[in-house]
Amino acid sequence: MGEHRPAAPGGVRSGGAQPLNPKLLSRLRKLAGPLLILLAALFLGRAIVAGWEEAREYDWRFNAFYLALSVGLLFAYYAQQWGGWRLIMQNFGDPLSQGESGRIWFASILGRYVPGNVAMVAGRIALCRRRGIPGRVTFASMVYENALILISALLFAAATVPFWPEFEYKGYALALAALAPVGLALLHPAIFGRAANLGLRKLGREPLEATLPFGRVLLLTLYYTGGWALLGLAFAALAASVAPVGLSEIALLAGGYAFAWEVGFLAFVTPSGLGVKEVALYAVLALVFPAPVAAALVAASRLWQTLAELTAAALVWLSRPAAARIFRRAPRGPG
Repeated sequence: MGEHRPAAPGGVRSGGAQPLNPKLLSRLRKLAGPLLILLAALFLGRAIVAGWEEAREYDWRFNAFYLALSVGLLFAYYAQQWGGWRLIMQNFGDPLSQGESGRIWFASILGRYVPGNVAMVAGRIALCRRRGIPGRVTFASMVYENALILISALLFAAATVPFWPEFEYKGYALALAALAPVGLALLHPAIFGRAANLGLRKLGREPLEATLPFGRVLLLTLYYTGGWALLGLAFAALAASVAPVGLSEIALLAGGYAFAWEVGFLAFVTPSGLGVKEVALYAVLALVFPAPVAAALVAASRLWQTLAELTAAALVWLSRPAAARIFRRAPRGPG
């Protein structure tokens, strides 16, 4: 009846269009990582300038001890989060050395400042592909990573709710926690593996060779919940560096920060949930501090975390030989 057109490489039907030149495609792939990092740097610079302009409006008087404690806990949190991705990647036969893994993870998280949150995913896939890791494996690892971060945030925030004062959004933290078991169920190998491989087949890609066993998913949920405890304590220490904080208020500050983050994360259209997260965080801080102090802390927290991410990324990229290997060696697997 009609002429049957075979699918083009990658599973997309040609429809008369010529496939991309393999050499051109290879060059584009090689440029993708550096270009995405440059794009992230531009947006990150804009975020720092905006944060500084907002923060400089306040008359800051920091407690040096609590400020140093908050920075130390924040760097410990980022190291722990990078370790979480390494634990996930080990299930897929991670070929990366510790240094390579750190440089890729810390560089890619800067992509969160690019609107749409696509740059972080694309950047990590591009950098991992240069080390021979198929894109489908890197993408699957990031789905696990972000799902576990969100699930653990939901659980951690809900666990602190009994220690919160009366708060009009208190019920929302508990309601959002109902998403946690749904998320865990979706990460079960029987569901995640089938859904992922169905999508890969539709795209003409090879299936995943492995998924995370459900027991490991549960252990990683506990691991990432511990990460939220670290970040929450870091934020509470930052607040204590600006104004007095009582022991009874630490749970609210720690859990409230996780609550604000999860609300911002679910508003995924904005870069890193900027705007949405800050409004939710201000609502939490206003329970403890006068309005001017709460607003100042919101501004400080944005700059605090942005500068920490930039500093951490810069530090792990100081070892130039290992960093150069990531960009120079580009064995590619399918996917």
